[in-house]
Amino acid sequence: MWIPMILVIPLLSIAFIWITPTQFHPWLAVTATFVNMVVVIIQAIFGGLSATHFRWTLPPDTISLVVLGVTLFVGFTAALYSVGYIRREHTLGEEAGKPRTYFSLLLAFYWALLAVPLMNNVIVTWAFIEATALASVFLVDYHRTKKTAEASWKYIVLMETGGISALLGTIALLVAEPGTVQVASWTGLATLAHSLPSKWLAIAFVLVLVGYGTKAGLVPFNAWLPDAHSQAPSPVSAMLSAIKLNAAMYGIVRFQSILRADHEGPFANHSLLFIGVLTVLISTLMTIKQRDVKRLFAYSSSENLGLVAIGFALGPIGTLGAYLQMINHSVIKSMLFYESGELLLATGTTEINRFRGIATQMPSVGSNLLLGMLAIAGAPPFGLFISELVIIFALVHESSVWLAAFVTMLLAILFANFLFYGMRIGLGKSVSERMSHPNIRSGWTTFLPTWGHTAASLALGIFLPYLLLLGHPF
Repeated sequence: MWIPMILVIPLLSIAFIWITPTQFHPWLAVTATFVNMVVVIIQAIFGGLSATHFRWTLPPDTISLVVLGVTLFVGFTAALYSVGYIRREHTLGEEAGKPRTYFSLLLAFYWALLAVPLMNNVIVTWAFIEATALASVFLVDYHRTKKTAEASWKYIVLMETGGISALLGTIALLVAEPGTVQVASWTGLATLAHSLPSKWLAIAFVLVLVGYGTKAGLVPFNAWLPDAHSQAPSPVSAMLSAIKLNAAMYGIVRFQSILRADHEGPFANHSLLFIGVLTVLISTLMTIKQRDVKRLFAYSSSENLGLVAIGFALGPIGTLGAYLQMINHSVIKSMLFYESGELLLATGTTEINRFRGIATQMPSVGSNLLLGMLAIAGAPPFGLFISELVIIFALVHESSVWLAAFVTMLLAILFANFLFYGMRIGLGKSVSERMSHPNIRSGWTTFLPTWGHTAASLALGIFLPYLLLLGHPF
């Protein structure tokens, strides 16, 4: 019964938020996300996650478990970090929204993201991916300024445009043959794929790739991403980058598995490989000259999802790398957005030119931010180094040495960019005269999520090689 339980708990918490005093709202969100995480861990240890599922749910497999696991972990840390973040915003008098609204929407966003990898119906999966956009658009505009309004409008217009494309692709798949629409389940469609016309499968996949690719921040459909990530509250930016992009990629991978069942896998693979390399190229170039740290992290998110797309196009080795990349990127990128929130609260800005000597002025934030920027750039011994290495190896083994060299060059450029930004922000002349709110201090609800994510990324980098030698767990 763990699946209904983890879907009901957030909804109950939203209801309690609207009938309890304000001081309980943050802790209701934290409790709901923590209990969900504990429920799934206990089920995994004692019952097995695949032991129980329902007619309307999908038997858990690797891709659904990866997306679910990331959602549970980052959802909890985002709720925990939000406790201090929203409190300090209230202290500074900078928030325009209400904590009740914020935590209700945060849980609604989290609930929709949880449901995406669990549903066994293509239309219902599409509906929940759409629900993630509807819940998060109000969070993007939480501060209700001119910039957040512009970002939220661009976000919702592109999200719904992508949603329409994905829906058309889904319908094209369901009407490909008489009787197919009555199936409408991921497992059933994979079984029937061999009898579906190849041209309809190709049309459906292209429409889905455009639609869910927009939601996943793949180039050239990622115009919403830097604006939404830069204007949303930092915990929301973390969830957008670490969970929502993965949920959209999940929809693409599910459709790719249907094409593979019909021997149309090469078409899907080539399409994903092309758009993945294009995304890595453009996103890397966009990180060369950025003025806003949250926009910098947003383009990095797009680049990492491009690597994920490349991995899923490259057979078993690449798929392993893609799973690892999804996990590693989510773990470290959410931490970077949390720390960008600390910079914003302390300095009143996210402009890179305003940051100098953060490691001296704010030792915990500055040192962790520098570590995080090295980690997201793929430096050893952090987890992203391992997953990127696996994807490069898959490119050599399954595709082309020259393409592998090209992607490696782009990753080297990205590494140099983040090393430059990290040294510029963390080191140098002290910024004490630029600190707008030097007395706003963080507590354990900030320290635990930020350093916990860094420790997780480091542990993944240290222990993953041994797990791979023993036989990968995926």
